[in-house]
Amino acid sequence: MKIDLSYYGAIAARHAMNSTALNSQNNSLSGKEIHGVRNGEAYKLIISDELVEFQKETMADFLASDINVQKADPSDIFSYRPQDQWLVFSQYLHESDYFASFSNEEIASIESVLQHITDGLDSLVENQGINFFGGVKTQLNSYEAHLELASSTSALQFFSHNFLSGDIKNGFDQLITEYVKHNTDKVSNHQSLEEKFYTARSKINPLNASLSFGQARHLSMTNKLGRTTYSDKEVESIINRYSEMFKGIKSEDDLSYVLLKAQEELIQFVTKGISSKDIDYKSAKNFIAEQSSDTFNRVADYWNMLLEEK
Repeated sequence: MKIDLSYYGAIAARHAMNSTALNSQNNSLSGKEIHGVRNGEAYKLIISDELVEFQKETMADFLASDINVQKADPSDIFSYRPQDQWLVFSQYLHESDYFASFSNEEIASIESVLQHITDGLDSLVENQGINFFGGVKTQLNSYEAHLELASSTSALQFFSHNFLSGDIKNGFDQLITEYVKHNTDKVSNHQSLEEKFYTARSKINPLNASLSFGQARHLSMTNKLGRTTYSDKEVESIINRYSEMFKGIKSEDDLSYVLLKAQEELIQFVTKGISSKDIDYKSAKNFIAEQSSDTFNRVADYWNMLLEEK
């Protein structure tokens, strides 16, 4: 499969496949008036032939200028779409005619699932380029990225197992393998800015500053987290444990249980450097639970979407 830089979703591609329909659409748009209200004032826009042609002819050039495309690795198809990895899966399904019998509404539903599944790892980019979804607004911590790698991979495998078959499934499974490789490289080296700050600060001798009791406890707790290190083997092991959990999801009851167990595993992993008898242990557990809550909510959302589609 070769990445198509002009591809930005199956519905748009469906319109573009038929040049007659596209020309008809363009002609119908040309000269149209758009009325609306902005900042309390009414406005009117007239779509010109030039605007229609500009939209059609420059999209590929616009996307090719993306910094991530410029830095892409030809051997890594997902490096062309690091902020919209769902588009790689969608393009494959479109080119395999998987969407041929689906309505636009059904396609939109499927693509929404794929968007949400890859969204967490889509946020782990060095360069903020062009993206078509980008729902994650807060930078993931390393331990959230570990969970997302395992969960999103298992979710894609669930999608493949339950909704695809034959050659289409085989090709999709190969893409999942490439997705894992691309994102494992990113996850293995990822630390949030907050984590880097705590790590750096934990190495500095404490200042003679006046702190409240709460500030002193938070400083002590985050310094202990900042001094905690993990080997590559430990990171690989926790990701594998998450993967085994998520592979067992078959129902909403399974999902609730898995998320609870995964949260316990995550908190135990992150706080491994703090003894359960330490005064900061309880606050560290609560801190990590709060820090990872957005990720667990997002994971729950896309698994529920999958289970509803099943």
